[in-house]
Amino acid sequence: MQPDRCAAYVASRGALAALERAAPSWPDELADHAHAAAFAAVTATADALGHPQDSAVRRRCLRDAIVAAIRLAAACDVARALGLARDPALDAVQRAASRAISTLAMLLHANTAGVDE
Repeated sequence: MQPDRCAAYVASRGALAALERAAPSWPDELADHAHAAAFAAVTATADALGHPQDSAVRRRCLRDAIVAAIRLAAACDVARALGLARDPALDAVQRAASRAISTLAMLLHANTAGVDE
């Protein structure tokens, strides 16, 4: 599957794009941490799509992408705690991170449905 046709990849990439608009007003260390998390979500999602559906390695990559997207959401929480809560760009990053987490979880579920427990 081409990554651009996957909702989870598009959502992860959207979170990275939203962060790139918001991060210039963030403290450098927080912006770097958030960028690393967002980039990791995008690359792990793309990596997952390169593996066979229902494979263990694909599921591992998707779990890694979910963790990275959660790290991005956590960075948004820190930004709010630092007083950036009134920044509409931060709201956009938070929404995009949530969308990425949701779509990645759905993709993981779809790739786990056929696995025997």
